[in-house]
Amino acid sequence: MKARTRKITALLAASCMSVGLLAGCGGSGETAATKGETGKETAEASTEKTEGSTAGNTESDTAAADAGSEAGSEGTAESTGKSITLMASQNWVKDIDRELFKKFQDKTGIEVKVLVTPDNGYDTLLGTSLSGGSNAVDMFMYSAGSSMVSAGIQDVAVDLSGESWTADMEDWAKTANSYSDKVIGFSTWGVDYEGILYNKTLFEENKWEVPTTWDGFMALCDQIKEKGVMPLYESINGVWHAQSWVYGLTPAMYEEKPDFPAYLNESADNKFADIACFKKGLEQIEQLISAKDGGEPKYYTNDGQSEDFFGSYPSLQNRETAMMFTYSAYAAELAANGSTDEWGMFPVPLLDNQTGVSNGGGVSKFINKNSDNIEECKMLLNFLAEKENLEAYYAARTDLVTAAFKNVESVSTTTATTDMLERSKKTPEVMFIKDVLYFDSNVYQYIQGFAEGTCTVDQFIENCDNYRAEMFEVAASEAAQ
Repeated sequence: MKARTRKITALLAASCMSVGLLAGCGGSGETAATKGETGKETAEASTEKTEGSTAGNTESDTAAADAGSEAGSEGTAESTGKSITLMASQNWVKDIDRELFKKFQDKTGIEVKVLVTPDNGYDTLLGTSLSGGSNAVDMFMYSAGSSMVSAGIQDVAVDLSGESWTADMEDWAKTANSYSDKVIGFSTWGVDYEGILYNKTLFEENKWEVPTTWDGFMALCDQIKEKGVMPLYESINGVWHAQSWVYGLTPAMYEEKPDFPAYLNESADNKFADIACFKKGLEQIEQLISAKDGGEPKYYTNDGQSEDFFGSYPSLQNRETAMMFTYSAYAAELAANGSTDEWGMFPVPLLDNQTGVSNGGGVSKFINKNSDNIEECKMLLNFLAEKENLEAYYAARTDLVTAAFKNVESVSTTTATTDMLERSKKTPEVMFIKDVLYFDSNVYQYIQGFAEGTCTVDQFIENCDNYRAEMFEVAASEAAQ
């Protein structure tokens, strides 16, 4: 196997190994891959074309493709016969992305095909698609920062340092997308802040106070329930959302051990179990998630789907729930969906914390070194970085409150962003997953274990540390080859 693909292959191996770790929390460990779907089959089933397609709508795709063929003779570029495949988790590609991909095709004749996968199976399927020097995908999306390094993205990504648009990147974006002083990722995401989004209007109507302690937060939840409203929407079935509660411990972890990311990254012998506040914070999360009322979750609800984040929109907008742990730009999404209430945000008060958490920058696009279409991929990134296209992108992305590129005028903050920054006692800390290597992607299943009573706090921590030990071992073995 080629050395440059070994770490991304290790990511796949680690995903398989972590299934065994779930036994300690009663999780099934079932992913798209363990159900017998191969990356190729799943990718092919999820392919979206750029000609105005709606995912999964074959008739729409066909009609749009015919329309695109006719348009080729009426001013748009004729098809070159070339295409770019971009692999992404299903929530990472938005309508504006597809619109810009279509515009790129009209200009160049190069089609962009999007391969989308479920959030919960993305890492495994990406590992399958990139392993062994495969050219199955030309581009792919992945989180920047230490997550990128943990997965070995630097081993399969093209060096983009020479591209002109890198000079226009914000410093944080360049740092998050670089490895060994080389820019390898292209980001049009932004820095946002995470905490407890709350219905400010509803709070004012009921004279509910924003809490600054954990006991105060739990008391608030009881007050909200007394009014016949469920306190929280919590989508514990989604891989990214439930573990946000764990990221909420970041400020407390820095308070206890200011160098904890470097400490954990140094060796598998240095463990999460060594950080006292990690356990204390998880105990509070377990208290919230495991509480029952008539056999049902006492303080939160969701729509029960495998990707149940989307049910939060009507739930919050209709005042069925009053709060949710999420990002501050979510307030703009609610407004776009028709919410007329005002939304605010406060730092999650785990361990009486009053400091916000930053996402550190979000998701980026990378070019596969083994692609047969590297120059075409670079053309796409150059196109997306044009001023006009950046403005169109950020104008449409109301879920972003900052831009990865300088001097973008169409991006704006929300009332929740302002509220969070005003309430945060210190500059928000970047969530530790951006700096700590080898964080277990199955954490959401351990959170589910809290809800089901099948996972203890000690098992949660042991699973995280065992996963890290496995990954350190894999990395050492591959480095020795």
